[in-house]
Amino acid sequence: MENLNQAILNKSAKVNVFGMGYVGIPLAIEIAKSGFKVHGTDRNGWKTTALSNGENPLTDLKEIDINSLKKLAGEGRMTFSQEYDKNSDIKMICVQTPMFPDRRPNLTTAKDIAKTIGKNLKRGSLIINESTVAPGMTRKVIANILEEESGLKAGEDFYLVASPERIDPGNTVYTINKMPKVIGGLNKESLELGVAFYSNFIQKVVPVSSLEAAEATKMLENSYRALNIGFINEFAKFCDAAGINVTEVVDAAATKPIGFAKHYPSIGVGGSCIPKDPYYLISAGEEAGMQFTILWNAMWSNESMPYYTFDLLKKASKENNVKLSNAKVVIFGIAYKGDVKDLRDSPPLVLCNMLKREGIKTYVYDPYFSDDELKKMELLPFHPEKESCDIVIIGCDHSQFKAFDYKKLSGLKFIIDGKNILQKMHVPVIGIGIGNKS
Repeated sequence: MENLNQAILNKSAKVNVFGMGYVGIPLAIEIAKSGFKVHGTDRNGWKTTALSNGENPLTDLKEIDINSLKKLAGEGRMTFSQEYDKNSDIKMICVQTPMFPDRRPNLTTAKDIAKTIGKNLKRGSLIINESTVAPGMTRKVIANILEEESGLKAGEDFYLVASPERIDPGNTVYTINKMPKVIGGLNKESLELGVAFYSNFIQKVVPVSSLEAAEATKMLENSYRALNIGFINEFAKFCDAAGINVTEVVDAAATKPIGFAKHYPSIGVGGSCIPKDPYYLISAGEEAGMQFTILWNAMWSNESMPYYTFDLLKKASKENNVKLSNAKVVIFGIAYKGDVKDLRDSPPLVLCNMLKREGIKTYVYDPYFSDDELKKMELLPFHPEKESCDIVIIGCDHSQFKAFDYKKLSGLKFIIDGKNILQKMHVPVIGIGIGNKS
């Protein structure tokens, strides 16, 4: 431990980040900026080639400090390839952990990386799992694979840390170095090394008592959000039925200085975490012999929102004498959240595909995507400056949509505001939990 601790202090420790994606790239850059030499590994050669040239392979990822990337890659402080650095001292797993179709955790890639690391693991190394997993998985899965492949003993011959990522795409306040970092270790020595390492490039480090506590923290924070969003979505449906403005009620409730946090309904919940992480917790609960019934219902509520939006569309079409089968519908924004170019589990994309399956003429306007990009996804681009339409659906809250002049849309009959971002307009505006705001 002392040798690695000293190498961390003088920044001579070599770092290998596995997975050059939304987490791995900005993380690797921050580590290199703090003085460590970093090697990035990814199975996709086009990514590593672009990064080696100081280019951003993920054009939708704003968090990449491209100037630092170019400088560090040019100086040789950052290297990239499909191979891993066998001589690295610190190895970080930053790969996706998606779900199988039945919503069970899919740890295939994380397991593969653990096997790769284990085959050439040297004594005294520190392994860090940044990938999101259910409580117990770093110990039961990652540690076991590392031991089996290397013949070494976790906690004695090498050290193990869990520090689930907290990347928030598009967040310019809590950037990767400003977001507090929760760290749990296999043992006391592992935790101390993890804290010493992360303290070089993270402003606030939050140590917890175990690997499981760190993993559970990520499960709790995202499941908490999923629960509250699920409830507000249900509450919005009630408000629609009762003729109450959900936004007014939420804002009024928020005047209570304790015990309430604002959540708003919308067309649905997307991204890499909230639609997935709660199912990891549900799966862990089943293994422990208990059920997260409320959480399961909240997930169903969130996943129902594109369908609920479709129902609002059908109802509004009848009320405004628009024959939906003949209408031209345009979805404004297909990203999962505003001001990002990110389609992961995108609710407006779900709605778009739903409308297409129903035979409804559906177009997309999203300034973050080119016509060619939309066409590759088999989506029809819409050009508001020269085309007409009957119906607009606000799919995500890009800043441009709040200031957009909807009067220039020839033939527009009404708007479905899936993010509740619009005020009164020259045509009816139907929000989620608000009803007709015209």
